[in-house]
Amino acid sequence: MLRTANDVETVERVVLTSSVAAMIGDASDILRVPGRTLTEESWNTTSSLTREPYSFSKTLAEKEAWRIAEAQDRWRLVTVDPGLVIGPALNADLTSESFTILRQMIGGEARFGAPRVAVAVVDVREVAYAHLAAAFLPEARGRHLVVAESTVIVDLARRLLPAYGTWYPLPRRAVPKPLAVAFAPAAGLERGYLRRNIGFALRGDTTKSRKLLGVRYRPAQHSMEEMLDQLIRAEAPKPRS
Repeated sequence: MLRTANDVETVERVVLTSSVAAMIGDASDILRVPGRTLTEESWNTTSSLTREPYSFSKTLAEKEAWRIAEAQDRWRLVTVDPGLVIGPALNADLTSESFTILRQMIGGEARFGAPRVAVAVVDVREVAYAHLAAAFLPEARGRHLVVAESTVIVDLARRLLPAYGTWYPLPRRAVPKPLAVAFAPAAGLERGYLRRNIGFALRGDTTKSRKLLGVRYRPAQHSMEEMLDQLIRAEAPKPRS
């Protein structure tokens, strides 16, 4: 796509959807940055083909995009680096990884607890707005961390307890690290990943996306409630008796 942009003289700007995964891999990445706070200067240095390859692919893709962009001076590259995208979907077929995580939350797989792994989340509508702003605002340039808040998976599930805790076996507590690591394969997780990442806080500085793109972040609880309401209406998961 970027090679084509080089060949089309009318292209003035390219907006790339990247990911917070290009900014951080394991918790050790966050320990290296000033104030242990993720910013647009942060890069994932820990992922590889054999260690979190998805995050590695996001890192390589964005770095290559910047390499291509910096080799010319006609069009401008702007990247949007969102966290885990939550909130209601436009597509009636709810197949995204975010909905898979939500199904696990209400399906009972984590009823005894969830590992205390940090996660940065953002509503899909803020991500969509950030892309439009990145494309059309004259001052938009560079990378943009797009994250509403940083939390942990178990706390994200707790946000749903007031409205849905009576009906669904949502996780209510964090699983101790040794237990989480021991049962990781049964939950579809890698033991090494949990060993490296349980118990670490994640912070992100979204000053740039707020000031330059004008993003206004809604609370994660609202996003999660709207998301679960949509899932219930679409698939009607049977509440526990």
